Amino acid sequence: MSNLDFKGFPTTRYQGSKRKLLPWIYKNIKSLNFKTALDVFGGTASVSYLLKRMGRKVIYNDYLRFNYLQGKALIENNNVILNDSDLKFLTSRHKSISYNFFVQKTFHDIYYTDEENAWIDKFLCNLKNISNIYDEDIAQYKKALAFSAFAQSALKKRPFNLFHRSNLYLRLNKVKRSFGNKTSWDGSFEKYLKYVVKELNKSVFDNKKKNTALNMNASDLNNKEKIDFVYLDPPYVRKGVSTSDVDYMRFYHFLDGASDPESWEYRINYDSSNLRMEDNHVNEWISPQKNRAAFENLFETFRKSVIVVSYKEPGIPKKRELIYSLKKYKVQLYEAYLILQALRGEFKGLSWTHMRTLLPILAN
Repeated sequence: MSNLDFKGFPTTRYQGSKRKLLPWIYKNIKSLNFKTALDVFGGTASVSYLLKRMGRKVIYNDYLRFNYLQGKALIENNNVILNDSDLKFLTSRHKSISYNFFVQKTFHDIYYTDEENAWIDKFLCNLKNISNIYDEDIAQYKKALAFSAFAQSALKKRPFNLFHRSNLYLRLNKVKRSFGNKTSWDGSFEKYLKYVVKELNKSVFDNKKKNTALNMNASDLNNKEKIDFVYLDPPYVRKGVSTSDVDYMRFYHFLDGASDPESWEYRINYDSSNLRMEDNHVNEWISPQKNRAAFENLFETFRKSVIVVSYKEPGIPKKRELIYSLKKYKVQLYEAYLILQALRGEFKGLSWTHMRTLLPILAN
């Protein structure tokens, strides 16, 4: 297991992804004794994928539905891939399918060009109809893979790889730019989709475990499956920083809406300039007033598990508060310090205590 090929892990442009830190995370958890792992804030499944490669039974979770589909595609799915005929079906027009124009009508001149919006409408309608080709047990994973490939393609074409602003003009204005990559922004959806599908197909494998993907609020998780390893990578709340700056629904609402087209139009805030979606539940993890209680709740729920927390200083709660909570629930503390160079891939200066819970401190 020491020869894991981290370069072969799926790539992503998702904000906060731990993909580049996986070698270090692996180095520090590989000696821990656990069989079943829960990734509470799974994102695009980088850490879950590492845990699956380690041969553990993995439960992936994320409250954003488009992320959940990536967890379903790479963690729950063990053998289904997309073939050339699937790609042809997804990217072609079919007389038997009735196409709608929701993205074209709703998001004109906000995120993508009219031609690109038309392509998205076509793709989403085709994606829905994959269920008419395959049995549902196969179609669910075909859909998850295809949507995950679309989501990563969509991020490549966005300034800042986000949907927090209606800033299509940044792509289209003929001005000298000091940031971004216009060539990437202007690449076609179809080109990127084929590339990402190829990468995802290579990443599908069977680790001989019954892995699961969940789409739940972290605070609603329970320990019925007797999980013995829990990884927490929540949004990093900081003093003086607006909650909107750590709100992942705000960053990726377009993709979350596209992942559930049937309800998308009913969840949009049409008074917002960028037609963002309303979050239909209170997210205590982005609230400085509520996230302490949310941490306590999870620590209590999984108090018998190995708990791994990714943390960024200065954060809320403070490091000492998290340590106090862990000790209160009799969770032993195993601490590793990650210095500034770690963000550039240089891992040194680690301080160790031989105990059970890892609390990486990701310094600014």
